[in-house]
Amino acid sequence: MNIQEAFKKLKTSNVTITYLEADGQEFTQTYATLFENAIKVLGGYQSCGLKKGSLLVFQLTSIQAQITCFWAAILGGMVPSILPIAQDEKSRTYLKSVLTVLDNPVIISDLEGITTLFENNLVMFRTLVESPPGTIASVIDTDPGMIQFTSGTSSDPKGAVLTTKNLLEGGIASSIIVRKNVQERYLSWLPLSHCFGFVGYHLVPIVNNFPQYLMSPMQFVKSPNRWLEKLAQFSATVTGAALFGIELLLKVGIKQQRAVDLSTVYICFCGGEDVNPLSLTAFEAQTASMGWTKDTLKPAYGLSETTMGVAYTPYGSSFRMDYFLGSGISIGEKLFFCDPDDDTLGRMSVGVLDACNEVVIKDLDGNVLEPEYLGLIHIRGTNVMQRYYSKDKNAPTGLDENGWFNTGDLGFFRNDWLNIFGRYKDIIIVNGENYLVSDLEKTGKQALSDTINLIVVQGKDRITQKNCLILFSDSKDPQTLTLAGQAISATWQIPTSWGIIIDEIPKTTSGKINRLALTIAWENGDYQDYDQAIPLGNISESTLKGAYQEMANYWAGILKISPALIGLSSHFVYDLGGDSLGLIDLIQQLEKAYALKMNTDQIRNHLTLKEMTDYLKAL
Repeated sequence: MNIQEAFKKLKTSNVTITYLEADGQEFTQTYATLFENAIKVLGGYQSCGLKKGSLLVFQLTSIQAQITCFWAAILGGMVPSILPIAQDEKSRTYLKSVLTVLDNPVIISDLEGITTLFENNLVMFRTLVESPPGTIASVIDTDPGMIQFTSGTSSDPKGAVLTTKNLLEGGIASSIIVRKNVQERYLSWLPLSHCFGFVGYHLVPIVNNFPQYLMSPMQFVKSPNRWLEKLAQFSATVTGAALFGIELLLKVGIKQQRAVDLSTVYICFCGGEDVNPLSLTAFEAQTASMGWTKDTLKPAYGLSETTMGVAYTPYGSSFRMDYFLGSGISIGEKLFFCDPDDDTLGRMSVGVLDACNEVVIKDLDGNVLEPEYLGLIHIRGTNVMQRYYSKDKNAPTGLDENGWFNTGDLGFFRNDWLNIFGRYKDIIIVNGENYLVSDLEKTGKQALSDTINLIVVQGKDRITQKNCLILFSDSKDPQTLTLAGQAISATWQIPTSWGIIIDEIPKTTSGKINRLALTIAWENGDYQDYDQAIPLGNISESTLKGAYQEMANYWAGILKISPALIGLSSHFVYDLGGDSLGLIDLIQQLEKAYALKMNTDQIRNHLTLKEMTDYLKAL
């Protein structure tokens, strides 16, 4: 059985799916109606000459359109990719790189004017819904079902080819928390372009014929408390949140509303680049008065390449923290566990394994390690991708000869639970997006002498448990780290928190840079001396004057960058990497400082430094 067959079973189902679109419109339809609409869109595909195996790239603002177009593709044996809307230069560049990677892709869009951006084949959604019903194409379990792209960097995007069987298995695996004889009710605000949102909160209810409510991420960002309100209105039992969503709610303030009853929610998976225990406990404490039950938040672990699910914290269990000595940590070696104190490191466990996969921990030579040994996480199972997409059929698939996928994540087993230590070497994750350290280091070194080494690592702040970006160098001049940090922040729009001067770059026995040793040393507090550790967010002064300088200082504090990086035409989002969370924080600070009320919708139209300052002066 595969995902097409599972969907065809719903063609007479009266169970509903509800959409809350970005513009606030709410619409409910049955799965039977969804099936009928998907058949019509399939007819539109086929009238445009699309056929089984055609590659589709979605640029759809409407959630309903994304869902309908996806299932039309599945019924026609076509292979869709759901991508975030290309609304700025960064996302447009990423979309162009995806189109380059794929072989003759067709864009499906509801964005008027997109034809001015891309010359590729383009089909507008409005033309598809006017077509007569299409003809379902037979598929087999090994046929590609969709291509799930990971979050982008400057390098070629990686697209995991998920088969029709993978998609079904992903839905089944993530159904592990479904209670017997209970019709669960799923609600999510997570983007459908991400496997967490698509598999966990759309495919699972499809596979089980459960009601679901899909909320636009824009609705959540605009009003985070609306998520809680909709959970109550929908009587949702299962939901999920990325860590940044939990922290956004905490930052804007959780409204205590008597009319909001959250007691029906029995599980909420929480995923992200790291899971901060302080954020989870604070959220549950502040929602307890509205019926949110303790331990409802469940850390989980998954990847695009594994059709999301790998491990999860089971129902009825509190989340676990593992603490171990920070000294002597090395890949392939046993960790020394102990009670938490100032000399230990801590990581939150992600739980037990999904039933459809195997997970082993290996050292750098490929040897399987025993529990409590640190190594690379490898996964094999029916939910693991077929391969990475490539036009070159002889390109590496991403799997070894025995079907194991090397995640690139370091981890260990303890007491039968999987724990994620962090990334091994080449990738760091900032705000949910992947970046190659080699790209960041290349950018930073452009501002330095050729003889100076620059190493970028990511580590946890000992106090807040949040990830931060640290630059290491053997330079004797602190200004070199300032210049490198400014270059990285300006080019990639990501903050660099600290610069560390070290005498010698640590190497592994094979002569490679030992990034793990640098991360561990940072988290152990070895570089707390300000003669070594330079805070990169606050070194240079801005050349701006008056109100513009004041605004730049506020921006610098929010974005954790030097004011010198901010000019009159700097854009809070596109140029400097600000996000909705930072914008809300900024608005709150400005309202408090100037004793005024700002229109949130209007401020989103004034996001350069000059525009925002002039807008503020006019109030």
